[in-house]
Amino acid sequence: MLQLKFSDEKKVLVSEARKKSPRQVVLDGIHNQVELLKNPSFTVERVRYSKGAENGNARQSISRPPQPWFWKSVTGDNMLLEIRYGRTVVELQGQGMANTVIAGKTNADAIKVLEQIATAVKAGELDEPLEAARIKAKNRRGKVE
Repeated sequence: MLQLKFSDEKKVLVSEARKKSPRQVVLDGIHNQVELLKNPSFTVERVRYSKGAENGNARQSISRPPQPWFWKSVTGDNMLLEIRYGRTVVELQGQGMANTVIAGKTNADAIKVLEQIATAVKAGELDEPLEAARIKAKNRRGKVE
């Protein structure tokens, strides 16, 4: 008789294995924001697909600056920022509460705040808000704002 151990685990699909975790999506975004704060002409290479008449879909690489997560306050004293999962704001304090972070007066201050948030993301402290933002972003797909 065979002595085998069994598991309920299924093989991970290639499409699932390629997806980034919510942590990685936000960490990539934070990296892009830090680079944008250091260098305002920073761009990210993106792949776009367009429908071609003769040969089907055409793949194009374009370089565009990332959408900034930061801005100057109305009074001009401080820089403010929001942490985002793609285009969706991550609700750090919970739903209905303020999620805009006061990042200080200079770009260097904003970079320090972003690095502090990146450390918390890596440690798993923000997993719940990131998962909520992932679900919200997934539900928003296909809807026009």
